[in-house]
Amino acid sequence: MITLPPFVTLPFVRERLSMIFPESFPDRSILVGDMAARMVFVALYGAFVEGLNRYFRPSTVIRFGFSQAERSTDGDRFTWIASCHTPGYKAVEQWYADNTREPLRDDLIRNRAVPIGLILKREGVAPTSPAPIYCLAEGFSKLFDPVNEGEALGELISLWQERNLDPMVLQRMRLLRRTGVKEGQVMVTLPTTGTSLRLSPGEASIITKDVCETLLKQIMVTPVVVHVSTSDIKTFRELSGEAEDIGLHISTSAELPDIVAADTGYEDGLRLVFIEVVHSDGPITELRKEALLRIAADAGIPRKHVRMITAFEDRSSYPFKKRVSEIARDSDIWFRSEPELLVRLTILRESLSPAG
Repeated sequence: MITLPPFVTLPFVRERLSMIFPESFPDRSILVGDMAARMVFVALYGAFVEGLNRYFRPSTVIRFGFSQAERSTDGDRFTWIASCHTPGYKAVEQWYADNTREPLRDDLIRNRAVPIGLILKREGVAPTSPAPIYCLAEGFSKLFDPVNEGEALGELISLWQERNLDPMVLQRMRLLRRTGVKEGQVMVTLPTTGTSLRLSPGEASIITKDVCETLLKQIMVTPVVVHVSTSDIKTFRELSGEAEDIGLHISTSAELPDIVAADTGYEDGLRLVFIEVVHSDGPITELRKEALLRIAADAGIPRKHVRMITAFEDRSSYPFKKRVSEIARDSDIWFRSEPELLVRLTILRESLSPAG
């Protein structure tokens, strides 16, 4: 007879999933929702775990029920295990209707749980076979052992994440965890000049910091930040004279964006980058783009030497979802949580249109 994993409640499973996939995990909702919690609960309840040679199918989860979930003794569980895959089995207070298995099978198991390594698929079974083919990965199942808690649980979760999650996802999670600094000023060290600015605490300041310290170094040869504006400080005295020092003449009365940087690394003249940081205010729209191009033209910077970027926290963030339709064409979008990613809204010119 197999040894059953320790019994845990459905709320316990849901809480652990929220710890394994915290709010900084991209597109986490399906992995911490009711369907995922019920899938993991059933896998643990029925000992469908790697190494035990036991497997479940989507209908095993679909046909489970709340009454059965309350039957926690080993005897109750073994009785269910013996009958759950028999023809015609149907639970009392069944969780889902029989015709709703596709979201569980396709959206959760095939497209999320298997690729990440939560669920393993049994090999050597024909695609048309009704045989159970899924089990919980052993390493993942250990995260639901109630003996693991506190600091020890945190270490186990971190180790599992490092072993199973894509490095870019891990980086995105780490960067997102820095969001929402509520106390203490945000120190920004500007590239090239080394000038330091103190920004008020908040998410917009965190984005501004990473734009200056990370993004500009990636897209410019010799970036010089000549203007930074925040909700409470419209101009920084530390930047007075920076533009004039490099021969850039921008009117102080102009309606400048949150960040203006000039690239002095080209022999044929300065390049100018206008960046709006969107946490609550708006992005670079078509109207805003034309206004900024006029500011650049007045400063003697040709249109081809001007770049415009709207910076967001993350592509799953509410401000991005709300504002993306407003962003100007031929401008860029940058996400602090994915610093190597730059999205361009490119206009397909007539010369690039398909032949014929």
